[in-house]
Amino acid sequence: MKKIILATLISGAMSASALAVDAGSGTVTFTGSIIVAPCSIAPGEENQEVELGQVSNITLKNGNASSSQPFTIQLEGCNLEKDNLVTVTFNGTEALDAEGKGNGLLQITGDASGAAVKIMNASGAQINVNSGNTQSYVEGDNTLKFQAALQGVEGVDPVPGNFQAVTNFKLAYN
Repeated sequence: MKKIILATLISGAMSASALAVDAGSGTVTFTGSIIVAPCSIAPGEENQEVELGQVSNITLKNGNASSSQPFTIQLEGCNLEKDNLVTVTFNGTEALDAEGKGNGLLQITGDASGAAVKIMNASGAQINVNSGNTQSYVEGDNTLKFQAALQGVEGVDPVPGNFQAVTNFKLAYN
């Protein structure tokens, strides 16, 4: 009987140690920031990528543009302590036209040239880089709507290749 009890105890100890084997581990890091504003920017909305696609150089000739692609900035938990207006400014390097003057478009970088990114409001009106666009918001959750297109630079032949353009947006509540 003592042998059976001893064998059971040894077997139980071996099973417990087998269950304690590390089957994987990791780390979860939570980041963010606290801002002074009547609305919060929804998680994931602060860093976005808008795909403008593969645009023909012929489409961009003479300052023409590709089809526009929509993008949004989601606001959460807005309250109406202020005048319920928010100004969104898209900051970045302004592209230059053939005469070396700024055209309000966002400069592209990469192998491609002769085009720039046009940022627009929901109605299709251009929002110049480094200039604000004011929209109203309501209490609760809101969606700020925008669109972007690749536009040829007037007087410059588009050069095929890969490109990217980066803008930082900033919100200011009135």
